[in-house]
Amino acid sequence: MPSSARGLHSGFTLVELMVAVALGMLLTSAMVYVYITSKAAFSRQQQVSSIQQSVRMAFDFLGSDTRMVGHLGCYTGSPVVAPTFNSDLGAINITNNFVNGVEGYEATATTVGQLTLGSSKPADISDATKWETNVAVGVTTLPLSTVAGAGNGLTPGSDVLVLRSVTGRPVRLNAIANTGSGQATLSIESNAGDSATCADGSTSKVSGLCAPSGTYTGSYGLLASCKQARLFRVASIAGNSPSTVTLATSMGTDPVYDPASTEVFPLQTSVYYVKLSSKGDSTSLYRRVFDGTQSAGVEQELIEGVESMQVTYGIDTTSVADGVVDAYVAAKGTTSTASDSVVDWSRVVAVRVGLLVRSTTPLDADLGTVVGTSGQVNDVLVTYPTSGTKFDRRVFTTTIAVRNKITYFTSP
Repeated sequence: MPSSARGLHSGFTLVELMVAVALGMLLTSAMVYVYITSKAAFSRQQQVSSIQQSVRMAFDFLGSDTRMVGHLGCYTGSPVVAPTFNSDLGAINITNNFVNGVEGYEATATTVGQLTLGSSKPADISDATKWETNVAVGVTTLPLSTVAGAGNGLTPGSDVLVLRSVTGRPVRLNAIANTGSGQATLSIESNAGDSATCADGSTSKVSGLCAPSGTYTGSYGLLASCKQARLFRVASIAGNSPSTVTLATSMGTDPVYDPASTEVFPLQTSVYYVKLSSKGDSTSLYRRVFDGTQSAGVEQELIEGVESMQVTYGIDTTSVADGVVDAYVAAKGTTSTASDSVVDWSRVVAVRVGLLVRSTTPLDADLGTVVGTSGQVNDVLVTYPTSGTKFDRRVFTTTIAVRNKITYFTSP
């Protein structure tokens, strides 16, 4: 074949083909790597966004419960001393210690101010000695079975926060109360639109209140005018529009309660804690509410992936309380000093909550993503697990003023 013809039919040499294939593979690998890293970055951004959204929701719950602590209706701002304020709720426990609106239980640690996480899903513990006793009257030791549920435990190293407040909208008296002294009944407006049920699952709540049922002793309520207030327990409820509420204990020598200036509120206790999630592959932040609907309260799983909750309390230490935070301290034991612990829960005017939250899905190990090894969660330095699956972790903190305590201290 002539040389000119051979030129027309010539192709790539083997070397040229190998170079082309190599370049093509290099370009394809680069494109795949860019795609994978972009996808991982997008996924991580979605995880962080989801975490932030969940934390905002949890802080909304915490904020709402904390800000209502100490609310006494029109009576707020007056000295809370007998005989203008009475509490006769019988045996005091964690669900009804409404005189102490805020309580906390500090998790014990080998080294104060430090916590090491040995696992991304540590087993719950049911040893109450792993939480310090506090100085609250009547409830000094954490009742784990009440908080976590019978037979359950909580995540070690995480604090427990108890908040007590009024809930729902108040109702007015329908008639003067305690006209003859020693009266034990209240005639109140009925909230007919309340669809919630009581402990028996069939009886509707009356203005947020429930009568005793089964093992439950009945709802707790607040009767408050501008001159006096009383905490009470419901013994029975009869009728509708208006309803007659019989109190477990009479109003004794309380002054007359005028319908024009008196309100009736249902009360609830909310306990925040961390334990294994319902899925069992992580830990979650929970809230258990005791409001008269169930004898064991109602447990709500708020955020999955919360590994630790650390709480400190803003206390007013001035001799004449002015409602201003002088120090943030932990809820240590009864032997702790005023410089590092709460010694009087009535002096708490703010609550600071720190949450350590991890992503619900692990990071891609093949990408070699660098993650932190520790984080400062409120007053505790938490060291993350060093082995096992990698997770993205974030620390969030919020400080909430106990508005009614501030109003009380600063009112004339």
